[in-house]
Amino acid sequence: MKETNNSPYRNREPLRNDNLARRLPLILGVLLVILPLLAYWQVQTFEFINMDDPLYVTDNGPVQNGLTAEGVTWAFTFNDISYWHPLTWLSHMVDCELYWLNPKGHHFTNVLFHMASTLLLFLTLKKMTGTLWQSAFVAVLFALHPLNVESVAWVANRKNILSAFFWILAMWSYAHYARRPNGIRYFTVFFAMLLGLLAKPTVVTLPFVFLLLDFWPLGRYSPAGSGQAEGRGFQARPPGRLILEKVPLIALSAASVVVSYMSSRHMGIIIPAEVLPLGLRIQNALASYLVYIEKLFLPLDLAVFYPFAKTVDFWKIAATCILLFTVTALAVCLARRKPYFAVGWFWYLGTLVPVIGLVQQGLWPAFADRFVYIPLIGLFIVSVWGFSDLVERMQVSRRLCLAAACLAVLGMGAGAWVQTGYWKNSVTLFKRAVDVTKNNPLAHYNLGVALWNSGRFNEGLSHCMEALRLNPDDESGHLNVGSALIHLGRWEDALPHFREALRINPASVPARQNIEAIDKRPKQVP
Repeated sequence: MKETNNSPYRNREPLRNDNLARRLPLILGVLLVILPLLAYWQVQTFEFINMDDPLYVTDNGPVQNGLTAEGVTWAFTFNDISYWHPLTWLSHMVDCELYWLNPKGHHFTNVLFHMASTLLLFLTLKKMTGTLWQSAFVAVLFALHPLNVESVAWVANRKNILSAFFWILAMWSYAHYARRPNGIRYFTVFFAMLLGLLAKPTVVTLPFVFLLLDFWPLGRYSPAGSGQAEGRGFQARPPGRLILEKVPLIALSAASVVVSYMSSRHMGIIIPAEVLPLGLRIQNALASYLVYIEKLFLPLDLAVFYPFAKTVDFWKIAATCILLFTVTALAVCLARRKPYFAVGWFWYLGTLVPVIGLVQQGLWPAFADRFVYIPLIGLFIVSVWGFSDLVERMQVSRRLCLAAACLAVLGMGAGAWVQTGYWKNSVTLFKRAVDVTKNNPLAHYNLGVALWNSGRFNEGLSHCMEALRLNPDDESGHLNVGSALIHLGRWEDALPHFREALRINPASVPARQNIEAIDKRPKQVP
């Protein structure tokens, strides 16, 4: 039968494609919620670990009491546990209010925030760039990359997860503000950034990132004056006005820096230059930039703690300097033609500054996976948009690209699942750290304590002794080893450790008391 213009079968295929196109963002959004949920589902069976979790939750009285007036007051005052991040304390209090000390709930809260950040990152990039697939794949990388496992699987690292959520929320609010600037929309940006700073002060670099986003993808730089940017509705401004626009946000960052410094001084955890020279810190910082890029593409041998080396190989410093200079020069040269490259690269360089180790507090590692939770987004942008350009130039088929993307998702998901498994408990976590790092006294010590607490006394003691061999000036290590030896009935073996602890710290009361107790103990006649 001849088809007429009024035939109900006419244009059915295009309509079906249009319906799929309209539903695709929703489908991708659902997938971006499901993927991290599947990758981290196992954390609900995990325990608390014996590093920082006791400080933040299991041995923290104000937190365990839940949301009380006294607890809220404590959260907003300086304390001797950690630097000032009151919103993080409040989130742990809420968890204790809901789950008490059941680790399942505390872990799952981290997963929920990671899922929310993943979805919000997708929506924000899609709104800013107008692209679907690139925005979705950056969110997939953020959701599943093994380097982000530490931030999600560690309860004490709630500050990282929480601050990142408000960071991305501030970006989403900024996209709305850039489309139609007004006071209310600016306040939402300011308030989201404030919440991020109350969770963790590393959000101080966010105004710098806003300036990058003004360049691309918002396209707000307009030397000629105001107007529409790139035909997508974002309001263009002269560069001077864009900088002036960020002054309140920069002032907020400056205030956070001052408060964080004051709280760290109050705790006495700032490491002086006499203990760790500035030259070594700079060398390690430069080498770290290269290490993170290497682990972006080969996320192998990841550990909860990487010990700070006494020296950094000259070749690492030279290679890093060459790489940073070359890529930075390339980013500047390609800023007009490939603006995503410059924005992603400078995002990575800039957002790492607060955690690169030039100023150190407490037990500071050489580098840490959790430090790149936000900085890696810049490299994800470079990788995804760069790959998209390459595919377009080479005219690769869509089916091949889709197959490659599916394989990448499966590979990262498997890697995230395996890496997450190491966080099951303190024994598996620190055994992994001992296996993949060298000369790591902290890993040996924490593994020893975990083994001891699980009843494996001899194994635990041997790892604690190895930790003392690597770090013989650890007063608390000598005290704990001495106490362990007494528990095993080896009083005479314990005495040298208490004497060594007293040598390290002549004011050590536990060392003096234990020495007196051993001296007063009746000697056994052979």
